[in-house]
Amino acid sequence: MLKFALYVSNHGFGHSTRICALAEELIHYGVFCHIITTKPAFLFQDLNPHYFVLHKRAIDVGVKHSENLTVDIKRTINSLLELLSKRNEIMEREIEFLRREKIDCIIADIPFLVSDFAAYCHIPVFAVTNFEWHFIYSSILVEEENTEKENGIVTNYNNLELSGGAASPGYTNFSTPEVANSLKPVLNLIWSLYQRFDGCFRLPFSTDESMSAFKDYISCGLLGRKKDKYKDIRLQYNLPKETPILLVMFGGEGTMELNYEALCSAYQGIVISTQAGIKAKNHIQVSMDDDFPDFIYNADIILCKSGYSTLAEAVQAGKFIIYCPRPNYPEEKALIAGLKNYTNCLQIDTLQLSAGQWKAIFEDIKPRKIRTKTYKNCNTEIAGLVLKKYTQLQNRRLLSVFDLGSNNLNYVLFDLERRQIVHQTQLTTALGIAFKHNKISEKRLTSVKQIISKLLQLDSYLESEKVLLATGVMRFALNANLLTDWITDKYNIKCRIISSQEEIRYAYFSARQYKSGEEATLAIDIGGFSTEFINLDKEKKQQGNSLPFGLLTLLNDFNGDSDTADHFIRQKLNDLPYKSSYRLVGIGLTYTYLAGVIFRCSYNEREKLEGKTITKKQLQELSHSLEVRDEQRYLPFLLEESYLPILKLSIAFNISLLDRFETSEIIVCNSGIAVGYAYWYSSKQRSKAQK
Repeated sequence: MLKFALYVSNHGFGHSTRICALAEELIHYGVFCHIITTKPAFLFQDLNPHYFVLHKRAIDVGVKHSENLTVDIKRTINSLLELLSKRNEIMEREIEFLRREKIDCIIADIPFLVSDFAAYCHIPVFAVTNFEWHFIYSSILVEEENTEKENGIVTNYNNLELSGGAASPGYTNFSTPEVANSLKPVLNLIWSLYQRFDGCFRLPFSTDESMSAFKDYISCGLLGRKKDKYKDIRLQYNLPKETPILLVMFGGEGTMELNYEALCSAYQGIVISTQAGIKAKNHIQVSMDDDFPDFIYNADIILCKSGYSTLAEAVQAGKFIIYCPRPNYPEEKALIAGLKNYTNCLQIDTLQLSAGQWKAIFEDIKPRKIRTKTYKNCNTEIAGLVLKKYTQLQNRRLLSVFDLGSNNLNYVLFDLERRQIVHQTQLTTALGIAFKHNKISEKRLTSVKQIISKLLQLDSYLESEKVLLATGVMRFALNANLLTDWITDKYNIKCRIISSQEEIRYAYFSARQYKSGEEATLAIDIGGFSTEFINLDKEKKQQGNSLPFGLLTLLNDFNGDSDTADHFIRQKLNDLPYKSSYRLVGIGLTYTYLAGVIFRCSYNEREKLEGKTITKKQLQELSHSLEVRDEQRYLPFLLEESYLPILKLSIAFNISLLDRFETSEIIVCNSGIAVGYAYWYSSKQRSKAQK
């Protein structure tokens, strides 16, 4: 599993919300995201909790504000200098963190110190942003020094000790050459740290000047929060369907001075904001931690400051925007320039307007919903480009393997030359649930396509050979081609429905490191519609047996009758041609999930389960806990609660296996046939090359 560290600037909510949008896409690819930010957890509440963790600490200081989001230059300078004085301390802490968590890649939006950490840990670092802090600080520090000069004040930073060593004095090509010499050590350092980034993904609402500290960049589309389904706010608040909604939002960096009573009296509809104490009858106060994408989607007009995330989420939804630029903030020029092709907006110079002035504005504008290609959401594309850049830097020849079984899609990204797993993930598809008349229902096919499409789409950005192996229910389904043809046509992935004998071959390659020269070893792969037994002692010609049932067929056929299911399992196991006792190795997801529950292992630590043993006693204790409805302590370690019935069958199946083969434990092998195929294919390629 790939593990990324996402470092977020300590400034407003916008950096956090767009990093959240990127993390959501990376999670679709199975990346575990460590998000480092001081911002509130509610901003990340929609992310899959199995795939991310928040770390509450700051890596930069952003810009400090006073009233009405005016830049507080003195506080900003002091905070920046304090940060740099702790550079060594921060670096030591973060390097230890990155190494401990085995981070594969860093993404920054856009703390500059992270390139220090990446260099020491030898991992790539990318920026995703519409500006960088060298551009911001250069501009506001020039203004401060000009103000001090006018007042006869001289502040000297020449003796400033930048902990960790100052940057090379050669970096003096500032976007604002008027910067006084006394501040060049600070700005030189920031510039040089950005120069060390391995890549930058430039977002809209940017200019060449706002991105000037980066060596180069890849231009991208909009990155912003979006949802597959939005709440009906009018229904939620019992409003008539045609009620106009004005949404007032100023982000997470302070408040703006606004006469809400005048605004409400002028607007012929409902005004929604986080402001407390408003007596107007047409005002609805909401909480800062409410789901604002829902409000944006339902609003007719959005009144806001010109911040990236607010603008991005508003324009991708085609909403009418009334915005008031922040005074003396360098990013505003880039943000406003980004709206030049968006006709559904109005700039106002102040929020201090009377009811009559607001009324005149509302009468003059014509709010409508528009859609343009220029302002469409590109979250998936950006995540795909990040993954592509990461794999390109690794200089690997890659193989993407998809194992489409009866209940899950297993995915492996494999390095063919180094014969290493780069990344693994899986999706629960329930493809074989309620399988009838040898056909997968149209509803199930549609559902599975929706579940797997994002993973397939993200993989399509990678330069890799691609193959999909279909097993289980796909062997029996007369309409299996409806799914495989769709995958081939849309994602250019070669699909094969493999036989049980081929499955045994690939299972052998996934588990052969566990074969023992001292005792007979049998690998077991319990799937949804079949169960394979593989003799690991037979290397040249892989041998095994396949039983035509698995956990899903047991669930479908016995409908929760565990006693009857158990009797059936034991009868079928007794019919197998194995006579002596065996050392057992359980391969694939069934055993990874089972061990994860038994050992209470969080999802990002599943590699620690490799080689662990599951005993009969542990299985019996887990079974008892589930019988007495004590499952709550195990639920956090299940990917989803719906897995419980399958878990119970898995426990019973494995107890029967231990009894049948007269042994007390099963060794866990996380790798399934997707990994086995990759090893088999790489061996085959190597043999061809040698010939």
